[in-house]
Amino acid sequence: MKFYLILFIIALINPVFAEAFESSLKSTTVVIPGGEGGIGFDDLNYSSELHKVLVPAGHTGKLYLINPVNFTMTSFAGFSSSAVRQKGQKIGISSVDEGNGVLFVGDHGRTELDALDAKSGSVIATADLAEDFDFLRYDPSHQEVWVTEPDKKQIEIIKFTPGDHPRLVAKMIISLHDEPESIVIDQTRHRAYTNLGPKAIAIDLESHTVVDSWSNECTKSRGDALDEQKGWLFIACGEGKAEVFDLNNENKEISNLITDPGVDVISYNQKLSHVYFTSGKNATLSVIGVSAQGKLSLLGQASADKRSHCVVGDDQKNIWVCDPLKGQLLRYKDNL
Repeated sequence: MKFYLILFIIALINPVFAEAFESSLKSTTVVIPGGEGGIGFDDLNYSSELHKVLVPAGHTGKLYLINPVNFTMTSFAGFSSSAVRQKGQKIGISSVDEGNGVLFVGDHGRTELDALDAKSGSVIATADLAEDFDFLRYDPSHQEVWVTEPDKKQIEIIKFTPGDHPRLVAKMIISLHDEPESIVIDQTRHRAYTNLGPKAIAIDLESHTVVDSWSNECTKSRGDALDEQKGWLFIACGEGKAEVFDLNNENKEISNLITDPGVDVISYNQKLSHVYFTSGKNATLSVIGVSAQGKLSLLGQASADKRSHCVVGDDQKNIWVCDPLKGQLLRYKDNL
């Protein structure tokens, strides 16, 4: 009787934990060579064009590409590196995106943006950045790389010119009134979205001007994810909340859900209509379902690790979660 009473009390205090108490999510460890002692992970990405998980491996100076079907791993080297693990992102690479057969990688140690041939891994163009960066995302319609530079409260736009002599050239700076947190590109609505403290903003991809802003209902706004087809923007609140806003209906909030605190980067699997949240504070992975009407519900939860703050899903129903302290990845199968 006492045991059931304890569970009942836990359910009242923490309904998220109680709902996911029996989780079917199990992890397997994916070792990153050179990651012993930790890696300053920050951004994992998935390329639907290359069908590879993209893993910028911090101070190792390497970008790893993982095949989600057979889990083979290749790496591209040549970035700044250190034999000693750096706290945070002080050296090496931590953010990557892909477009039209080119990988765009930010290098902290050199404060530069590199363009790599996605097949060979050779660097085909480089540009100095105005400031150290956080996230980068590629806009294929304008062939521009958007780089958030929170220390200067700005986003830097780098123009990419393909061809026989590819180039990366600094184009302009978008000055903001607060530090940009995360960034996603919406080709359908010609917008880029980022969080500025308690507000979400939309920036026009053509004019590079802020064209909309609204309350994101967060005390500590963190990562974004997008269902571009439906026009739903998912926002993570660091205090422990998932939200979804309707970009086609005056950015109105459709639904929200309390999660574990310490959320940072999030990921959305459009095929499954699942959003992935990790808690670096509580060391958990949460899989959140999105109904046809945009209502959020917790489907399952699993153990991750302390500081597991970055996550990405692929098209093979795998969920990849970073484990910065151990310099490895945790892989889960999403059969929920």
